[in-house]
Amino acid sequence: MATQKQIAEHLNLTPKRVSELRRDGILTSNDQDTSRVEYIVYLRRLGGYNKKSGTGDIAEEKTRLTKAQADAAELKVSELEGELIPAKLVEDTWTNITAVIRVQILGLASKIAHHVIAVDTYQEAEEIINNEVYETLQELAESNGIPKDYAGRVEQHNADIQATTETNS
Repeated sequence: MATQKQIAEHLNLTPKRVSELRRDGILTSNDQDTSRVEYIVYLRRLGGYNKKSGTGDIAEEKTRLTKAQADAAELKVSELEGELIPAKLVEDTWTNITAVIRVQILGLASKIAHHVIAVDTYQEAEEIINNEVYETLQELAESNGIPKDYAGRVEQHNADIQATTETNS
């Protein structure tokens, strides 16, 4: 059993600070050794330790950093190989594709109307309409949804790999 003054001297604190730490529930014991451990735990929490693993070990932090760098490099390779496309690029591309679809569908009526007005039978009108619809759908099908500049980079990357493989063989 130690006095507040003894604990303060042991921790190199003022008695007032020890009193504040007791009030805040940080120091709960009158034993010097227990108080020292409680104070160290408190300081570690203040210093940002115990965030993930419960330790502040520098080797562990280096391992986490190395893993994060490896993960980032793996994502970059996946992007270069065409397995990963940035979400913003996909969103922008599909917004553009949707706009093109809308324009082409809305333009069908004016594109077809002057052809259909001149026909005599229902079958002829139906054939003209079907031909225009299929032509529009074919144009839209040619867009695979992959951004052109991205697809170009992927093709260049694959060509570079192919050239390297052939050179090494």
